Amino acid sequence: MPRPAAAAVLPDPSTGTGQTPAPFVTRFPARWLPLATGDTLRAVTAVGDYARGADAYCWAADRTLAAGLSLHPRTVAAGLRTAETLGMVRAVQRPGGTSARVLGSIAEDELMVCVSAYSRNTLAGAMFLTYCVLAVREHLGERTSMARIAKTAGIAPGTARAAVAELAAAGWISRQDTAGAAARYTVHPAPIPGIPTQLGLFPEPRRRPAAGSPAAAQRSSVQHEECIGQLALFAEPDPTPAGSVPTTPVGSAPATPTGSAPRTRSPQQDLLNRPATVGGCSSGGADTSDPRDAPAPACTREPAALAGRASAAPEEPTHLPPLLITAEAYRVLSKAPGLLVRMSRWEQRQAARATGAAIDAVEGDVQRVADRLVRRFACADLAEIRSPYGWLAKRGLTRRGCERPECESGWDTAADTTCTTCTGRTEHARDLTAARRLAQHQGVTGATLAPATLVPVAQRRAVCTVHQAVTAPCAMCAADTARSRWPPEADSATGAALREHLAARRRAREHHPANAA
Repeated sequence: MPRPAAAAVLPDPSTGTGQTPAPFVTRFPARWLPLATGDTLRAVTAVGDYARGADAYCWAADRTLAAGLSLHPRTVAAGLRTAETLGMVRAVQRPGGTSARVLGSIAEDELMVCVSAYSRNTLAGAMFLTYCVLAVREHLGERTSMARIAKTAGIAPGTARAAVAELAAAGWISRQDTAGAAARYTVHPAPIPGIPTQLGLFPEPRRRPAAGSPAAAQRSSVQHEECIGQLALFAEPDPTPAGSVPTTPVGSAPATPTGSAPRTRSPQQDLLNRPATVGGCSSGGADTSDPRDAPAPACTREPAALAGRASAAPEEPTHLPPLLITAEAYRVLSKAPGLLVRMSRWEQRQAARATGAAIDAVEGDVQRVADRLVRRFACADLAEIRSPYGWLAKRGLTRRGCERPECESGWDTAADTTCTTCTGRTEHARDLTAARRLAQHQGVTGATLAPATLVPVAQRRAVCTVHQAVTAPCAMCAADTARSRWPPEADSATGAALREHLAARRRAREHHPANAA
């Protein structure tokens, strides 16, 4: 059904001379009909109406066009973008920096669609396309079938049939001179009251009886005669004399057949609907109830869902995902319960998937992934972790070390010793740095090394063998505290002298009288 437009212009009233002025007409090429939807063409024609000035530019915003078409501004913007790709509208940039729209090039000898602006503002979608096709066919003076409408407008025949029925019911078109499946249509610039009653006169080609049947013979006999039943649709209701209505006994109304459904004019229910008889003639305007063969569902007193019996003891709240989690993932994630309680259900499921991927990366070694999470979680501050799932996916489950698969943060899990690759890289980088700093220090004029005071071995603190900068006990190696040992007594590295010099200077600063005060 047509929708009332908020900014639609009503038909012009009659003038004092008794003549009605011509309505405002919008026009566009007929070749645009199968290329775009009805709402897109409505937006394009609105741009063309605004661009009728001397400069031929449309300065209206999307919300202004949408208000006149009863559409959403986003719908208008999307339709105009589609029109730009099809060449219907062009977006131009004015010298002052203002953007405007202008219609595409149109030849002078093109077949144009001319409809009223009121119909453009009121009708929407397929109804506007069908209305434009019928306007062109009326101008050409040719009969139009549903197949022709569907082909010209680029829509389905069922959609065209439903649109024609709605336009005729609203009074936008009139139908006459029917010949088979085609007819001549008269397009009105505005709805004409009283036209919806002619729906009962429209033949329905899909419901005609087969040739040679008794119903076909009866139809041919009354084809050119006035049907009392159809004339009764137009007749005024006769006044009912007072007291002539019989009283209906209580309970005398017949029961509705099981599974019956009301008749509708929807094309999807043509197999269900059957033409009713009004005054002895077939008509599509009467609404009846046709029984169906499907039985009604059996009535039951049992409710659809029964509430479960409440448990006597409250259930313990679970902090792990209830679905899509394996025993291996649970074994790993249970090592960091403080993170899971802060995750949402979606994040918990994603954490379980990330854990499964980490386990698959180490060939199913669950204990290795669990120890990795324990080390990272022991060194992390739970209050500083803002995104639990992000920390778990990027840091807690990520393997650190060299490119060797068995390396785990500098520890060779296969040989159960320090990774030789990581150790060599660390010592090499440390020696290069010490040598460079020593060379820079010796280049300074008058620079001398302070006497190195070695700290007795008994006073040295134990350090972790894996993490050289962490003193024992190492929190990152909490799973195996036996990895902590005393450093070697003799330092034979290249930067031994520089390290001893820096250590002596640090001790001098710590024992300085000014610092002690």
